[in-house]
Amino acid sequence: MACLCWYPVPMSTDRRYAAVSFDVGYTLIEPHGEAPAIVGALLAELGAPADAATLDAAHQRAERLFLGDYLRPLNGTWEADERINRLYLRYYGQWLSELGVDDPDSRHAQQIIDRYLDPANWRLYPHVLETLTTLYEQGYRLGIASDWVSGLPRILHRLGLSRYLDWALVSAAIGFAKPSQQFYRLVPRRAELPPERIVHVGDSYYADVRGARTAGMDAILLDWRRRNWPKLDVPLIYDIAELPELLAEQAGKNS
Repeated sequence: MACLCWYPVPMSTDRRYAAVSFDVGYTLIEPHGEAPAIVGALLAELGAPADAATLDAAHQRAERLFLGDYLRPLNGTWEADERINRLYLRYYGQWLSELGVDDPDSRHAQQIIDRYLDPANWRLYPHVLETLTTLYEQGYRLGIASDWVSGLPRILHRLGLSRYLDWALVSAAIGFAKPSQQFYRLVPRRAELPPERIVHVGDSYYADVRGARTAGMDAILLDWRRRNWPKLDVPLIYDIAELPELLAEQAGKNS
């Protein structure tokens, strides 16, 4: 169904895109302490330390639980804070149980969740602020579109990202999640631009590339971890500092 939207913003035709939408986690920011480090620290506090191999094996099994939920058709987990928290209680509960930690009231699992989501646990990837400054000064509208709990703006503000953003779509706050068309159709509305004038940048082909395309937007895959991808039908960059040049190349093709 076509989006019956009104786009009041004047749009120049000298470049292909007028706005850039960003995923957040593992695109703009990463944790100081990944989940295994936080779990390991808690186990040490409880006097039940686990060796690295045991911790990693339990982590891999918990990841299968997480991905099984995330890739489930019509998954509504990321549409509400309580559902996200419930998933993570199961995720960490399984992990702790396999490591021999009794947690009947989920108190320890909740501690891990709170530590992981603490704004102080998050940091910017290299070159993020410089790149956003460049794009902002070039006149691009910038925003974020992320599967996250509704507390994400506190992290964005702490890391100095808020001042660059024209919009922020956070799944738990809006009641829609990636890769649904309902989620991504909100990006053009918030940007006040037609979808073909927006490109979405994220680290997940499933959630970011496929999702953005459902709403008529183009996408760019950003992979800080340099995974081994098969042949892709989407531009791929390994550092956000590559983005302005890529957008300039797209502008050249459009002229």
